[in-house]
Amino acid sequence: MREVETIIVGGGPAGSSCAWQLVRHGHPCLVLEKQPMPRPKLCAGWIPPKVLADLEILPNQYPHELLRLDRLRLVVGRTRRWSFRIRSHQYAIHRTDFDAWLLQRSRAEVLHHTVRRIQYVEGRYILDEEFSCKNLVGAGGTSCPVRRNLFPPHQGNLILTREAEYPAEPNCKESILWFPFAGQSGYAWYIPKRGVITIGFGGLAKEISPRSLPILWNEFIKLLEKENCWREHLPLVPRGHPYFLSPLDSVVKHHRAYLIGDAAGLATWDLAEGIGPAIESGILAARDILGMDTYHRNRIRRYSLGLLGRFFRWIWASLP
Repeated sequence: MREVETIIVGGGPAGSSCAWQLVRHGHPCLVLEKQPMPRPKLCAGWIPPKVLADLEILPNQYPHELLRLDRLRLVVGRTRRWSFRIRSHQYAIHRTDFDAWLLQRSRAEVLHHTVRRIQYVEGRYILDEEFSCKNLVGAGGTSCPVRRNLFPPHQGNLILTREAEYPAEPNCKESILWFPFAGQSGYAWYIPKRGVITIGFGGLAKEISPRSLPILWNEFIKLLEKENCWREHLPLVPRGHPYFLSPLDSVVKHHRAYLIGDAAGLATWDLAEGIGPAIESGILAARDILGMDTYHRNRIRRYSLGLLGRFFRWIWASLP
């Protein structure tokens, strides 16, 4: 059995950020990732400047496509829609490139292994009778085996999504967000990137049902057509994955086991954006392991757009 000080289950943004912080401080760790990188990852690919600040890089230091979004068009309302533009400094990335780069940048050892069984024995975690560690970090997404084996089921709101990404030069060059869409609290997005367009929507499962998703997708395509954002006869098959938005009092640490990113149900309250909270939680969990800080759920930021996000959350909840 191989013994390691810290094992991180999952090599996405949360796990790789945790590994990066540990390695840079000379702390040995091992990342167990079930799929080799780069891997396809469907995502809007929306990150605020704080993500780059947390990673301690400048925009020109990122080696792949990084599209700066200085202006957003918001379409707000239910039966009647108002459209206006706001200045908002954000970035768009391709998750396939971004995830692979983050993991490589961490300089951590990575093994391809699917974790199935975890036991806590005499102060150490035993994984599949093959690995042993003192500190265990669960970064394996919504169905993370660390949560399944050691933590209670997800608390909070379940979010359902439907997304698609396709290679094309966009008809419409600006990013658009529709509030609300897919229930009272959900929204839809259109994000043009260089040679690629990402579209989709998400909403709370308590407000929409899985059976309604095909109907909502057809309604969404009609919105895109109205905005001249859609080219007819594109062979798209939308996909999606459920994830959770956990409450502030949810348990993310037990003994020396940690949950970060989607495994902890971390996403912002205005845009349900998960990349920023994933990276922030990974770094904070690493600092807890190193004895430099304390990891709690309520330490993770709640809004992608700050006060602006709180304002628009109130606006679209009150409009007819």
